[in-house]
Amino acid sequence: MVTTDYRLEPHTSIPYHTGVAIPVFSLRSAQSFGVGDFSDLKSFADFAAKSGMDLIQILPINDTTTFMDWRDSYPYRAISVFALHPIYFDMAAVRDVLTAAEKVDFDAQQKTLNALDAIDYEAVLAAKWHYIKIGYEKMSKTVFASMAFLDFFAKNRNWLEPYAAFCYLRDLNQTADFSQWGEFAKFSKDKLKKLSTSGLNLHYFVQFLLHEQLKSASDYAHTLGVGLKGDIAIGIAHDSADAWSDESLYHMDKQTGAPPDAFSATGQNWGFPTYNWDKMAETNFTWWQQRLTVMREYFDAYRLDHILGFFRIWEIPNHSVRALLGQFSPALGLTIEEIENNYHIPFSSWGGEVRVVHPFIRDGVVRELAGVYNDQIFAEFLESRGNGNYQFKAQYNTQKKIEAQVSDESLRNILFTLQENVLFLADHRTPGLYHPRIKFMDTLSFREFGDEQVKQNLMGLHNDYFYTRHNEFWKEKAYQKLPVIKNATDMLACGEDLGMVPDNVPDVMWHLHILRLMIERMPSDSAHAVNNLDWAPYLSVVSTSSHDTSTLRQWWKEDAGFTQRYYNDVMHWWGSAPGYMTQEIATEIIQRHMNSDAMLAIFPLQDLLAMTSQCLPDESLERINQPENPFHYWRFRNHLSNEALLASDEITSKIKGLIDNTRRHIGR
Repeated sequence: MVTTDYRLEPHTSIPYHTGVAIPVFSLRSAQSFGVGDFSDLKSFADFAAKSGMDLIQILPINDTTTFMDWRDSYPYRAISVFALHPIYFDMAAVRDVLTAAEKVDFDAQQKTLNALDAIDYEAVLAAKWHYIKIGYEKMSKTVFASMAFLDFFAKNRNWLEPYAAFCYLRDLNQTADFSQWGEFAKFSKDKLKKLSTSGLNLHYFVQFLLHEQLKSASDYAHTLGVGLKGDIAIGIAHDSADAWSDESLYHMDKQTGAPPDAFSATGQNWGFPTYNWDKMAETNFTWWQQRLTVMREYFDAYRLDHILGFFRIWEIPNHSVRALLGQFSPALGLTIEEIENNYHIPFSSWGGEVRVVHPFIRDGVVRELAGVYNDQIFAEFLESRGNGNYQFKAQYNTQKKIEAQVSDESLRNILFTLQENVLFLADHRTPGLYHPRIKFMDTLSFREFGDEQVKQNLMGLHNDYFYTRHNEFWKEKAYQKLPVIKNATDMLACGEDLGMVPDNVPDVMWHLHILRLMIERMPSDSAHAVNNLDWAPYLSVVSTSSHDTSTLRQWWKEDAGFTQRYYNDVMHWWGSAPGYMTQEIATEIIQRHMNSDAMLAIFPLQDLLAMTSQCLPDESLERINQPENPFHYWRFRNHLSNEALLASDEITSKIKGLIDNTRRHIGR
């Protein structure tokens, strides 16, 4: 638990708070080792406090080591929701035990890696593990004898032992796919006794020191009146210690993702298994309560990633690559009788599943989509099923099969689109129930129905299904989970509720005192070009950007027409908008967010620096993530060190001056 009286609570003597968002890996200091580490949070807290801010928001910091290469830079695919990532290890903890020759090499590697503009994930992690293992050999006996370690091990043994065993077996077998581990493919506590004690102890050692370092950073920040806001990822890695140690808590044959949105026209496939909420409910969501309790050791608030997943999740078949063939789970599937009688859609007379569930593939459809690939697709991938209709050959009848065999990306995407050319999807679990394919009005299958009335009926079904039918059902599901999870600790709960948000979500969040997220340029409804900051409720977080979006300076250049309208109609500045974001424009935007009634105003560091001359010269280098790319390399480093931030009166005075001129200075 935290060691100071620092608390984040609504409606207290300090009602408003200002924060800065930055991933830990993006921090840079004179002492770091090519990547931000937990100790770097101390000097960054110094900067936050000097700037008048009282909250630091970070991304997930759990261990993600699955592929054992740069792909593990993705922070939302944890192999354990409890274990901390070794890449955040402060190497000062082991430097003192190195020999003189080892220190020379250590210092040289630190200097080289720390000079890089972007993180070299593989080089950094390899170097850290090299010296961590030396430190382990020389320090472990003393560490394991300490009361602090014994207390840590006793409190965390239930997840620490399976995690350490998973890491040991992953490295031994050179794969995180535990189905390939022979007798250890199925977890049992008895089998742990067969494993190398030293192999497990290494991971106990690392996790304990990571815990000590993060807790020390949190405690230090509290002495400055600065809190930490963590991030709870919605999913876990398919090949993870969590899944290996108790597969019953997850649907391992499904994938988690998100439906189409502003980030991706084909949706997002995150590749996580979905939660078996019914199984979790049997123990009153103990797994979630334990997860929050461990986080409370370090954090004062948390962001519930994709809070919609607690209402319903976008569940994608394991054979899909893209997300358009997903369906919400849980969801109220439709019977054929409902489709025909309630929505007046002639499901059966159209040909039933053959016409509306199977991909609709005819000569004209292929010609329109395929272009130069037309002849190749007919010859190689399709076979006739009569009457001018075609189907995929068995060896190509899923997206995963196509992905494995087709290297041409353009051809692959055409084939994916053909497979997605459906109007309905069969329910994943209950035969005889159906779900409309999301955005089926964009398909050629929909277009081919000449009857306009039937099309209107289909549109009515689509809108009812996705925006009305489940309101009470999903609210009930959320109330089964969220109160228990929220009440597990006294941390301030915030939800990421962007995207396709059902009407019931704001109501549930308000009743449970879970703060909503508002990003001005991402309106919550289609009737408005932007969110009106004057409408931000007190129980909310306002922000200019997120790790998934472009930064302010990048956004300003994305659409000149929209920028002009924003400049005139939202900012109420007249004349022609500049082609780039000036310091004055950035300041005005930040100031308006601070003036809102939202309890928290949190800004990415890149957007705060846009108000000064200290921002990156090239704004194209500011982005953290490209969410449409599941294998994006997360390697953004702040170009300024923590020491430089702290020493810059231009930056600290600018931020503090804005805060002091708003209600956000009340009580300080």
